[in-house]
Amino acid sequence: MDEYDVCVIGAGFGGATAAALLAHAGRRVALIDKTARAGGKAQTTERLGYRFEMFGAVGIPAFNSRFHELVERLGVADRVQFVVPQGEAAAVHYKAPDGSWRSMRAPLIAAGTPQEIANAKRVYGVEDAELEALGNYYGALFTLDDAALAGLEDVGMLGWMRQFGLHPALEAQICMNLNTLFVAPVDRIAASEAIPVLRAQALGGAGRYHVGGYGRVAEVCAEVVAERGGVFRSKCRATRIVVENGRAVGVETADGVIRARAVVSGAGIQPTVLALAGREHFPADYVRRVETLEPSWSIAGYRYVLDARVFDAALIPIFSDQSWLDDERFARMERGEWPDVPLIAIDVASEFDPSLVAVPGHQVANCQVFCSADPESTNWREAIRRADEVIRELWPELDRHVLRKETYGPKQVSGLSRDSVVPGAGGEAVGLAQVVGQVGRSKPAARTPLAGLYLVGCDAGGTGSGTHQAVDSGFKVAAMVDADLAALA
Repeated sequence: MDEYDVCVIGAGFGGATAAALLAHAGRRVALIDKTARAGGKAQTTERLGYRFEMFGAVGIPAFNSRFHELVERLGVADRVQFVVPQGEAAAVHYKAPDGSWRSMRAPLIAAGTPQEIANAKRVYGVEDAELEALGNYYGALFTLDDAALAGLEDVGMLGWMRQFGLHPALEAQICMNLNTLFVAPVDRIAASEAIPVLRAQALGGAGRYHVGGYGRVAEVCAEVVAERGGVFRSKCRATRIVVENGRAVGVETADGVIRARAVVSGAGIQPTVLALAGREHFPADYVRRVETLEPSWSIAGYRYVLDARVFDAALIPIFSDQSWLDDERFARMERGEWPDVPLIAIDVASEFDPSLVAVPGHQVANCQVFCSADPESTNWREAIRRADEVIRELWPELDRHVLRKETYGPKQVSGLSRDSVVPGAGGEAVGLAQVVGQVGRSKPAARTPLAGLYLVGCDAGGTGSGTHQAVDSGFKVAAMVDADLAALA
């Protein structure tokens, strides 16, 4: 029977970060994952000479992120090359109310240059007064102090925004961005969560990539665990968290039990509490709370391998004034009442890293829309069909260059991350939705009521957007576990 200081379930960015930092601190760590490699939903895979993410992933902020801090702390910066496309690396496609498409190229960090201002006026049909209101909005983002920000935990971001009287097209652009960052309804995304992320995006840009694939940082974290006396076991599914005398003491797998003084789960709070550990080991009110937690939405779409450079930017949002999603709009979409343009986000990995393609000049791209987190849902198929129509309208030459096209939806997302243990959840793209009632003081604690059991990833311990939130959680949970183990010694 193997014995370790810590067993970490799940090698997504939260679990991989916590495991590597604990190993770096001298703890003997076992890191396990049910899939073939580290990286979770953002892992990089290879087929027929092409490397790509299973689902779209780009880093926000692009510069000065916790990812940078992580590789420096671990001393592995030489193994990970971050890349951010220079110049106008984003291409916005906006369908105006008159039905015309208006497009512009944009830098990853907006500088408010005369050309950028002229582009905004042309694409969104706004004038100086509307841009002044936008400036007031961004000014308020940066002038809120910590106390004022904490007071916005119970305020939805859409409601907070609307005090500035933004032009509908500018509101649509901001809401589209928020949907993409949080994969949740803009009326209920907590302003306390959204504002720091928007600040980070404004200062640090959007669109960091990791040469060799976005999952490269998680892969290196798994290497660090093994190099520091631990082990990384892929294709190793946790079947049960072993509890003895009111304490988590290990993880059962098909290959046997891994004994550990602490267990850190990146499998999601609901699968961890309700299935792996068992609800009988937690207070009844805690279990009720866990059962009712709301997941983020899922994503669905197409992964393309193309024999030409069809898409001419690394990041491509496609939207109209009707595309952004609050609770009401999402519910209508689920009922089959579709907007004129589904909100589409295209990540073109090969624009970041040309080495991902087997043949120079080829391209890999991920085209995605938002949908229910329910792995059994089928509405996503209609969503991606409608998105495909829009994409072909904008890029009529696409079909001539498709070498391979793969579809995916919430069931595939769940297969790479968390199991479905409550109705409507399992395929969430991020983890728990960062909505009012689930953030700040209301967010689940990383230290669970079961002694020796901790949560890591986007369900507990961190702040930020997507994988950045997971890495932030990994830092905080690693420090917490290391301190608790020291106190037990």
